[in-house]
Formats: sequence, C-alpha cells, structure tokens
Amino acid sequence: MSEEKKRILGLVRDGKVTVDEGLKLLEALDSSADEGSGTSWQSGGSPGKMLRVRVFDTEDNTRVNVNIPLALAKVAMKFIPKDVTKQLEDENIDLNELLAQITELNTGKIVDIDSKNAKVEIYVE
Repeated sequence: MSEEKKRILGLVRDGKVTVDEGLKLLEALDSSADEGSGTSWQSGGSPGKMLRVRVFDTEDNTRVNVNIPLALAKVAMKFIPKDVTKQLEDENIDLNELLAQITELNTGKIVDIDSKNAKVEIYVE
C-alpha cells in the first residue's frame, strides 16, 4: 500500500476526514496514478486533470514541484482554515470559482513569472 493511501486512511481513522471524504481522496489518488506522470504537454484538447506548480529559486538552486490532482484539490479546499478563507474573501478571491475555472480550462499555462531571483510556473495538464 502506498504511503499516500496510508496517510488518507490515518486521517479517516483519526476522524480528521469523513469516510466519504477519505474515499474521494483515495479515488483522486488512484485517478492521478492512472494518468501517470509522463503526460505530454498539450495546448488545447480535453480538460486538464492535474494542477502543476513549479518554483525555481535561482539564488540557492531550490526547486519545488507540486502536482495536485484537481479532484483532490476540490476535497482539500475543505481543510483551508477559516481565517485564511476569510482573508481571501476580503481580497475578493473566491476559491471555489477559481477552482471551477481551472477545472474547465484546457491544458495550458496559467501563471509564468520569471524574475531575477525566481521562476514560477503554474499550469493545468
């Protein structure tokens, strides 16, 4: 059994997520594994299934790669602390609308920032 599945089952055991939420997390994990990490980059086509975030710090050569199955992102949004949600709302940022728009997108870059010290890429694949 994968470590990710054990963590999800631990969350269910500890009562941090419901059985239904745990099942959704497991299904999202399985669907992302079925897609594989070798998905080729395409512009256009069918709606994306993965949100990919890449951060490169040029000063100390730090690299961060985060791959989030969109189905998992929907469930994970339930765990955002209420004070953070409130701060986002105060800035007129609606996470549900943002995620809905990202989910409907075809594959492609959403954010591409290239500064002197860092590079950030966010895209749907």
